Amino acid sequence: MTKIITDIFMYLFEFLLFWYYSDSLFDAKKDTSKRVSLMLLNTAFLGVIYQFNITYLNIILMFIAYTLLLLYLYNVSFKTAVFHSFVFLFVMLTSEILVMVLGFVLYKDFNALEVSTATYLFVIVTSKLIYFGFMIIILKLFAQKENNEPYNKYFWLLFIMPLTSIMVLVCFRYIAYQMQLTQTMSVLWIISSIGLLFVNILVFIIYEYSLKNTKELYELKTIQHQEEQDKKYFEIIEQSNKDMRIFSHDIKNHLTQIRNFEDLEDVRRYVDCIYPDIEKFNRTGISKNKVLDLIISKYATLCEKKNIQFSVDVKTANLAYVSDSDLSTLMNNLLDNAVEATERADERFIQVYIFSKGNMHDGLVIKNSCFVPPETENGELKTTKDNKKIHGVGTKSIRKTLKKYDAVYGWKYDENLKVFETDIAFPQKIDIC
Repeated sequence: MTKIITDIFMYLFEFLLFWYYSDSLFDAKKDTSKRVSLMLLNTAFLGVIYQFNITYLNIILMFIAYTLLLLYLYNVSFKTAVFHSFVFLFVMLTSEILVMVLGFVLYKDFNALEVSTATYLFVIVTSKLIYFGFMIIILKLFAQKENNEPYNKYFWLLFIMPLTSIMVLVCFRYIAYQMQLTQTMSVLWIISSIGLLFVNILVFIIYEYSLKNTKELYELKTIQHQEEQDKKYFEIIEQSNKDMRIFSHDIKNHLTQIRNFEDLEDVRRYVDCIYPDIEKFNRTGISKNKVLDLIISKYATLCEKKNIQFSVDVKTANLAYVSDSDLSTLMNNLLDNAVEATERADERFIQVYIFSKGNMHDGLVIKNSCFVPPETENGELKTTKDNKKIHGVGTKSIRKTLKKYDAVYGWKYDENLKVFETDIAFPQKIDIC
């Protein structure tokens, strides 16, 4: 009776593993309830066949059943279904052979594995843990190949769980081999072994579920961020249009005033007076890169409030291949540093140049007045702020971002002109995932 109960739990475990493996790797063409129902029926059928102890029949029927289930429940070819069914059987048989070898090494007798319930549990549970571990590894390798999933080193740390479980089973079986277990101890051993087996698969399922939720949350945040950027962009466009309508209304009066001037010098002074209002309309939409235009508009407004002359020259490049988050990190850090340095200068200006150098690279150059020479340590810029632990991350963030794009970063300071210059070169025709 104990053996039958143990076999029921073992087949339930195989059902969970087959369902987890198939659902993770293939696209389903039947709904969840139908997949679960058919898999459970298949598990019950194979469990009954197993009780007849006809090994070759059990193997053949399992191979056929897994192949038919994959073909009927998932969008796979016949060749794929046969291949993965073979993988299941091969790994299962290999794991059982490994446990038999392990038992022989420990007890010097293959028959010792079948003399008691404790020994039978050791064989079954340990082989299923090894089987489970190999199948998860195979699943991960196929998933990375099929879906281009990134390498995740933390996933492999989860295998500490099955490895530790196997060690616990081996140690406990060794102890049980040296002494006679009471009925109570045997029951506890059965419950603990089966529980240990199911906890392992539960850990991996929860991990994958958490990864899926994290990925979905990240995608939602990305969509939300893009919507916020679009909203801000259109708000700026709308404000610019309002200002343009007001200015276009006023331009008639300006032209009338200019027409009444007789002296050319008076005309020049008047044009110089209204020119800054015209220049404001060049801030939005100059690069055809929404994020870059938002950043330019932000710092143009900020510099206007701080009485800093801010100019931008975007010629043949707009860094469109740099992701929105990376571009925001890069430009905000660079321009924040420029604004901070310029505030302490007598002559305040910031100049931004973005250009294409033939087919070689795109350049980003930022020049700003800098009255106080920058502090350096081993050739690296050193923050002058009080809390260095917090404010020292700006340059590190810039370098980390640029490393993703194989960009070359450099800076120089002109002591005579009191000008700090940042130079960045982005190789062209790069593709960042």
